[in-house]
Amino acid sequence: MVKRMHVVINPASGQPQPVLHTVNLICGELGVEWDASITKASGDGHRFAQEALATDVDVVVAFGGDGSVMEVASALMGGEVPVAILPGGTANVMSTELRIPHDLTQACQLACGQNSTTKTVDMGQAGERTFMLRVAMGFDADHVIGATREMKDRYGELAYTISALKQMEHPKTARYKLTLDGENYEVEGVTCRVDNSGNFGHGLSFSKEISVSDGLLDVTIVRDEGLSSVKSVLSDAVGHGRTNADAFHHWQAREITIEADPPQHVIGDGELWGETPISLKVLPQAVRFVVPEEKK
Repeated sequence: MVKRMHVVINPASGQPQPVLHTVNLICGELGVEWDASITKASGDGHRFAQEALATDVDVVVAFGGDGSVMEVASALMGGEVPVAILPGGTANVMSTELRIPHDLTQACQLACGQNSTTKTVDMGQAGERTFMLRVAMGFDADHVIGATREMKDRYGELAYTISALKQMEHPKTARYKLTLDGENYEVEGVTCRVDNSGNFGHGLSFSKEISVSDGLLDVTIVRDEGLSSVKSVLSDAVGHGRTNADAFHHWQAREITIEADPPQHVIGDGELWGETPISLKVLPQAVRFVVPEEKK
């Protein structure tokens, strides 16, 4: 039962929503004590979540996009206090992965313990950084970088599609050298992705077999941006047809090192991390999230 919660709010996320009014209304109806912190800069979400733990809260709530959720989750790793999500970003991939209602009132009711349970989720780590969803290089990184704040404010989720189409006009191929749990591989491709979640947002999932709770990271290299590769990936994403196994390479591993020739941009959960090479590992069962109860 939730008696007290702290809400970390990113006011720059997504479109304007009456988050304080909604939280106050629902918490008042359900008898939940609450307070809130407003983020202004990167790192605030992590710090506010850590400070909230010292006040004996039952749950820390993140209002914002995936970056905001990641900051809060990184502060709660290894503990018993769960993260609840109020989806407020552009894509809200993790909330989709965990079946969190996109309706703010319903999500707040869930955070307060209405028809909810908790689910333990893996995280990934690269040096001192952690990630919930994925790390990407090449095309998958460049099209996210190309979706500027101005484009997202104007077009919403469509900004990523517009950026992707622009990137496809000038495809760049790299040679990837991978070390996966001690085994070496060398292949060419236009993008390399290390997924903890298979969900892309936009109603798409790269593979229904990628799990946020299996103790493994999924490594995928798409060979080219040609029509056959795009069709194959989209076919799998929407769950129709048979994918072309020649269009991409796929492995699962716990410890991963990636080099690229030429070096490529690296993004982690949508944030620019620098360039390859990069080493990563899975952190099994790292964070608890509030999720809807399974329907019987």
